[in-house]
Formats: sequence, C-alpha cells, structure tokens
Amino acid sequence: MSGAQRVMQTFGLFSAKRPTWTPEQAAKALGISRASAYRYFAILTRAHFIELASGRGYALGPAIVELDRQIRLGDPLILAAVDAMAALAKSTGGAILLCRLYKGRVLCIHQERGARAPGLVSYERGRPVPLYRGATSKAILAFLPRRELDVLIERDRAEIARARLPTDGAALQRLLEPIREKRYCTTAAEVDPEACGAAVPLFQRSCVIGSLSVALPLVAAKGGALERATRLLVRAGHRIEAELDR
Repeated sequence: MSGAQRVMQTFGLFSAKRPTWTPEQAAKALGISRASAYRYFAILTRAHFIELASGRGYALGPAIVELDRQIRLGDPLILAAVDAMAALAKSTGGAILLCRLYKGRVLCIHQERGARAPGLVSYERGRPVPLYRGATSKAILAFLPRRELDVLIERDRAEIARARLPTDGAALQRLLEPIREKRYCTTAAEVDPEACGAAVPLFQRSCVIGSLSVALPLVAAKGGALERATRLLVRAGHRIEAELDR
C-alpha cells in the first residue's frame, strides 16, 4: 500500500462513533508503526484535515468545513436538483431529500423542508444510512446490478435479514421488481415511525447514482397527499436527470 493510501486510511478512521484518535491508537488499529502513524498525522495536520483536541487526541479540522461549503456550492447533482427540491417542498409541504449512493450506503447531500415536514427525518445531511429500509434507500437498491447486490448480501447479511428482506440475490431482485417496474417506491413507518415517504431513483448515463424523495407525516399515507406528492416527485426526477445530462 502506498504512503498516500496509508494517509487516507488513517484519515478514514475518524467517524461519528469515534471522533478522536491518537497516533498510538491509529497505529494499533491499522497495524502500522508508531513512527508511521505520527508521520501520517503530521501530514493531515499540516493540511488542516485534523487538529489537536486538548487532552483527547486529534479530531477533524477546519478544512472539512471549507470542503463541505465547496460541495454545497459546486456539486453538479445538488446544482441540478436544488430548484426542483425547493418547488417540491413548497407544493407538497414535506421534507425533500437528495441522496447519493456512497460506499454501499445512502448519504443525504441536500434537504429542503416544507411546512408539513415531519419533526424527525433520519436521513440527515452527511449521515450514511443503510440501503434496506425506507423508500429513499429502496429506490436505489432496486436498480443495483445483481453483482453489487451479491456483494452487499455478503457484507450485510444480518442487517438485510433484520430488515426482513431476502438474503438471496435472486429472491431480493424478485422482491424489488415492482419498484423497477413503477420506477418509484413508497413506504410508511419503515425508518421513522411517524413518517411515510416516496422516492424515485436518479440515473446518470444509465447508472443509478442516488434518489430524490419526500417525507410526510404518517397520516398522509392514508389520504391522497402521498400519492399526489409521488406524481410531482416523478416529474421532478425527470427534470433533474435531464439537467445532469445537459
């Protein structure tokens, strides 16, 4: 493994579950020498990706905040979707979520909240969530190639079983077939108990890259609000894909 790869591997240790690390802890976790760990920490510190947190080791640094702003201002997917999302939030009243497929997870990269948005929406910006529950995730999962599904099943077999989905690739594809046929997904109380949602997949060059979804209060699933929101969502998804392909 190259030095650059080792630096990125060290950087990848920092997470919400483990926000601070010392070089000694990193050396043990990665199976490298303390000298190497100190060298990688020095490189990341000079770039302001990490910084010394008094008494607790190192934490993520201010360069991450700068990069986050650059993503919000320059990500082509966000730029293609932001106007449509604002319009959807106004017309449906729900929370409109733009998510990417990221390391076998779903990552919310932008959100617009309408007047009827549920108080709790687990798809927070920047928080990776599993692919196996909720319309936002299943709208992506349904369009993954079989080989990718098999890799996910091997990695997440227990998690998939807890979501009450088949742990056989062919059976999982059959279960997801209605989503592929309709090209949208609706669910109720699968992720947040007081919310229902609808989602459409987003494609670029025939590959699924993410999803656009709306979250509404659970009562909307019993009336016509979710159905109306789904129709608007489908049209917005087409507009976003057309903008991406320009």
